[in-house]
Amino acid sequence: MEFERFGITLARLESRHLEVVRQWRNGDWVRPLMRFQEVIEPWQQRRWFSRLEPAADWYFCVHVGALPFGLFHVKAIDWTTRTGEAGGFVGDPRFIGRPEPALATLALMDFAFSVLELHALEAQYRKSLPKVVRYNDQLGYQVFCEEADFVRARVTRERYFACAETFREAAALYGEARASVAVQGGARVESGLPDADPTATSDR
Repeated sequence: MEFERFGITLARLESRHLEVVRQWRNGDWVRPLMRFQEVIEPWQQRRWFSRLEPAADWYFCVHVGALPFGLFHVKAIDWTTRTGEAGGFVGDPRFIGRPEPALATLALMDFAFSVLELHALEAQYRKSLPKVVRYNDQLGYQVFCEEADFVRARVTRERYFACAETFREAAALYGEARASVAVQGGARVESGLPDADPTATSDR
């Protein structure tokens, strides 16, 4: 399954992705930022993947064109409250500081709120990373818990679409505004998600 938005493709994580994801996760530019900072062995990666719940854990190998650059997710979805936890990391250091990770974040949140139809997302991130903190603030996340160097924040569907309107309009200029979903077998259908209109103006 693939979801395309803003020129970014979110490809559902499969076993064929595991080794490259493990190498990314063990990279010196990723591992020190994680809660779990030990080097991950192949057997640990396979065990983790086998324990994912398909209906509740949506992990994506994210790429632009044919080039993969990160792992993004919406995990631990509670379908009773329609909430989940969003996150991800840039695995290819060549993409650090480029616009693609920000576009991938927007694509992921659009997927969560408009395809999965979640009501709210939570995220946890280090408060010592000012660019991450600022971007999450701009997307509408509100911190509700602080522990050591990490914070937990939450954003509702309505707040995200209100706060991220300008970013989504800019993303539509950078990449493809229309969203589509490719299901097993290769068929691609329109997602039903409204286009982010790059010509729209905001009254905020």
